[in-house]
Amino acid sequence: MSNDSNNYPSSSRRESTPRKLPAPPLAQESKRVSRPLPRIPRALVCKQCGTCITSHNVLLPTSAIPPDSRSFRGFFGKASLFTETYNVALAKPGVQLMVTGAHTMQEVTCGICLSYLGWKIVRAHEKTESWKDGHFLMELENLYVQPDLLNPRRSSSGSDSDYSP
Repeated sequence: MSNDSNNYPSSSRRESTPRKLPAPPLAQESKRVSRPLPRIPRALVCKQCGTCITSHNVLLPTSAIPPDSRSFRGFFGKASLFTETYNVALAKPGVQLMVTGAHTMQEVTCGICLSYLGWKIVRAHEKTESWKDGHFLMELENLYVQPDLLNPRRSSSGSDSDYSP
């Protein structure tokens, strides 16, 4: 029986020696720039069945909302505009007369328990309101913030009627 290591000439075999790594830069040499951490998404869930409906990270940014339109109200109280929703069912579009004019809207219900959650604004008929097109007006009374499982001190109580994003 032959030893495989003897089949190779000794000149072609290299001994593995640890490489020397460069020393890390000193603290004063470091040019690291501190960046804020991204916002951790907190799920908003259906108050009736707990199904995830949307999250904080898809709230319509304040910069996209005109200054005179920052306080949204639904049929049951405070509401917020979101760019995306999940696990929902949309009703047939219809025209609704709102304080800000006529809008073609679809009722949004929970895809699991069919509880009313808000509206999808398909089209605002007033040109000044067209920035709302395609967004979801979710009534906060029908949703609650899913408790933060990683940090129990930050978890919310059951109702978010005083929730302000």
